[in-house]
Amino acid sequence: MSVRRRGWLPAAVLLGVVSGCTPGDQAPPAAEPSTQSSSAEQSAPESAAPSIIRNVPPEQRKQLAGLSADQLCGLVELDQLGALAFPVERGQPREIGFDPPVRGCSFEARSGGRSVLIGAQPAGFATLGREEVDLGTVHGTQTLHAGDCTVYAGAAGATLQISVTVGEADTDQCQTAQHVTQYVLAALVV
Repeated sequence: MSVRRRGWLPAAVLLGVVSGCTPGDQAPPAAEPSTQSSSAEQSAPESAAPSIIRNVPPEQRKQLAGLSADQLCGLVELDQLGALAFPVERGQPREIGFDPPVRGCSFEARSGGRSVLIGAQPAGFATLGREEVDLGTVHGTQTLHAGDCTVYAGAAGATLQISVTVGEADTDQCQTAQHVTQYVLAALVV
């Protein structure tokens, strides 16, 4: 339990500082659709197919744990991120906390109060989300808040965090966060 609390703090701090959310802004988890007919279907994680396929040779994939905040900004091309989410400005690197610092890169939308955050959390925190999601090569979790949706996915030695922030978030932002996560994971050693 203490590991989860310690891991929650960096995630909440990074998410809160970069996207402006606070723990009080959390919305209750959405109810599951009642159209599911079997318990196998109910326990199966959601899956999202990214709209852009990225093939990175294994020898060119990066270790998330060793990337600086500047290098996190380089995991995506602006045009590709714009196609997956919405048109964005150049990423702004962020480091929050210490021992070790939580690193991230925030991409603000060209218009409107939206953003995409790519963050690196310590290893083992891929279960911070409330709902399991299938990200193709790995399973992750996601959490939908009033103003954002965050997806967490395990990568070798670290946890990838992707947050899509908007005025009022819904499942569309979670779908976008899943697509961006899959795109970024393709460039990482998992």
